[in-house]
Amino acid sequence: MSDYRWRDRPDIVARLVNADKIQTFATQNVLLKPNEACAMIVDGRVGDILTETNLTNMAGGFGRWLGDKMGVTANDRRLLFAMTGPMDYWVPFEGALGDGEIAKGFANLRLRMNLDDVPKLLNYFANNSPLLDRNGVIKIIGDELKGRVVTPCMSSCANASEMRSATFMEKFEMTAEVEMRNLLSNLGFTLLKAFPITNPTDMELVAQHRAKLEAQTAGTQANADAEIAAYSQSEQLTLARIEMETNIAKAHARGKVTVELEADLKALRAQEAHWEAELSRDRGQMELRNEEADSKAKRAMDMFAEVQDRKAQRIANQQDFQAQRMNTQNELQTKMMEMAAEQGALTPEVMAEFLRQQTAQKAVDGSGGQDLSSSVNGGSCCGVALQPGWKACPSCGTPIA
Repeated sequence: MSDYRWRDRPDIVARLVNADKIQTFATQNVLLKPNEACAMIVDGRVGDILTETNLTNMAGGFGRWLGDKMGVTANDRRLLFAMTGPMDYWVPFEGALGDGEIAKGFANLRLRMNLDDVPKLLNYFANNSPLLDRNGVIKIIGDELKGRVVTPCMSSCANASEMRSATFMEKFEMTAEVEMRNLLSNLGFTLLKAFPITNPTDMELVAQHRAKLEAQTAGTQANADAEIAAYSQSEQLTLARIEMETNIAKAHARGKVTVELEADLKALRAQEAHWEAELSRDRGQMELRNEEADSKAKRAMDMFAEVQDRKAQRIANQQDFQAQRMNTQNELQTKMMEMAAEQGALTPEVMAEFLRQQTAQKAVDGSGGQDLSSSVNGGSCCGVALQPGWKACPSCGTPIA
């Protein structure tokens, strides 16, 4: 036993079957799903409308059951099968916008058929073939949809951007519901949803192409910027590496120089210490020499002062001695003259001899003083022989009398 399928393609909407031409119903089941309906037309009258029913071959089969329902004496027995579930219909259209741009697309109508409205399809089948599919419905409603809904709504849009707004969608649905109500009601359809699906317009394609080019340009620029940034970063890294290597080399060089300088500094410090020691030694020697010279000068001054004192004392002693001797001689001569005068021996010859001896004595005393001063002037000071004409000692600077 097999099932009779009235809908062998998914785009079939309704089918009108002549029961007189059915020869195999006695051995087949007829299954009506929840979204399928079957209206019985007997001698032009609408009978029962069945749905969600499985008609099986029971008690004489479907043929007997159908005869009881339709009457065995009926002359015209027909079965009208229809889809009651929602179906989408795409109606192609082409319309001009307010700016003259042509928009192409599809108007999507979602239609549903109520169970009680199934017999209204007889209005279509009266003048058309007994099969109604999606394309047939589109042909029926297409021209009226374009003229009453699509063209007015499209012309009210100033541009493609306004056509794609939610306001236009709402306006399109409301216009379709109002303008298509009469036609759809005659066919038994109820409009559930209506909205346009438009292809990109020429200007939108141009804008899209421009945006694509701008995006490509921006992408190329971004890639170039990224590449430049990568090169810049690589350059910075290279420069940083070179600078680091340079700093390391400088540090090594500075380290080497520092080591060399430290060695030189140590040598200089050692030389400086050596020079300082020599300077201290020379300073000490100079101080010793200065002290020795000072001590010598002091000693020479002391000796000179002592010599001068002795010289002055000697001269004073000599002068005193000479004065005493002169006085003694004068007294002696005076006494001799007095004695000669007392004796009467004071003659001119005696007086002349007396004067001659006195003069000779004075000459001797005067030459003795000259010889002493010359001996002093021709003496020595600080171990240096004094020469005639010197005013002072060349070693100690002591003036010479």
